[in-house]
Amino acid sequence: MKLFLAGIQREGDMPASPEMIAVKEFLESQIFAFAGVTGIDIGMRDEESLDPEDLAIRIFVQDASEISPEINGLIAQFPVPSIILQRRFEPIATLPDTEPHRPVIGGTSIQAARLANMVAAGTLGAIGQTTATPFPLTVGLSNHHVLAFDSNRSFGQEMIQPEPGVLGRWPNDVIGRLVNWAYPELVFSGLADAAICTIEIDSLAEILELGAITGRASESRGMLVRKRGRTTGLTFGIVTTDSTSASTRGTYMVRCERFPAVNNPFSNQPTVWRQLTNQFQIKADFPQTIFFSDKGDSGSAVLDSDNRAVGLLHGSAYVENDGSVGPATFAIATPIDVVEQQLGITLTATV
Repeated sequence: MKLFLAGIQREGDMPASPEMIAVKEFLESQIFAFAGVTGIDIGMRDEESLDPEDLAIRIFVQDASEISPEINGLIAQFPVPSIILQRRFEPIATLPDTEPHRPVIGGTSIQAARLANMVAAGTLGAIGQTTATPFPLTVGLSNHHVLAFDSNRSFGQEMIQPEPGVLGRWPNDVIGRLVNWAYPELVFSGLADAAICTIEIDSLAEILELGAITGRASESRGMLVRKRGRTTGLTFGIVTTDSTSASTRGTYMVRCERFPAVNNPFSNQPTVWRQLTNQFQIKADFPQTIFFSDKGDSGSAVLDSDNRAVGLLHGSAYVENDGSVGPATFAIATPIDVVEQQLGITLTATV
């Protein structure tokens, strides 16, 4: 298989060794018992040189200056490459958007109508169809934290495009209704931050600036990807997480204060954090892109260079630990096969 990385053709995509995969799985079962751990995966050891064959187990922490000695002791038991990186993961929030698009098209703003007076909008990533209904329904794909937002959401709630501008809501802005979502609302761990709504007006099965989705592809280390979000528009990135099997994709923690505390099985204590497993990371492909995502890009579809759907963007990853949230070099996404399976949809006629 050929990879094209930052303009350089690379041959091969050497998978993580069975030993590294086994160690990562063991560490994953232990590491979240320690405060401040935000994630673990197998990926590129040096995200500056971006060598897809130089792999390491990567443990992410909130603050690299306060690493528990027990974490270092746990890692030291295994003779495989491992590093600790400072990185926190946050859902991508919102900025105002005043552009209506008719017919409805992917890569544009969307919001739950009941939240029209709140900062709770995001991106309508793509147009697809249901596969688990008696007859196919045209649906719009975004994130759970965009369309379903909190515990007051319910099936059938109206969705609008675009979100309100400075003068309020646009006329005839209702485009459909909430029909399904996937997120660990009442449990500790889940696979996706995703949701769909019906599209009940004219729509175009394309994404602004990108065109139609041509198929689907599994993300792979070094893959060049792109997305069209309604805040940063068209941006380009490189997948840095290993994906030789589901077990080596990343596991990440995000705060979920809008839902009740649940039991953390690692600490056996109540927590408002949620674990999202089998996610992957993207780094902005500099210099053509400085930041991969910003507030309001949540829900963007991530495509490869052949316009095949690869993932669903749902968060930014920050190296800084100062509490700021803004444009991010790193982003996090759910593999598209997981999204489609969780929601019972397809984004392309290629099945």
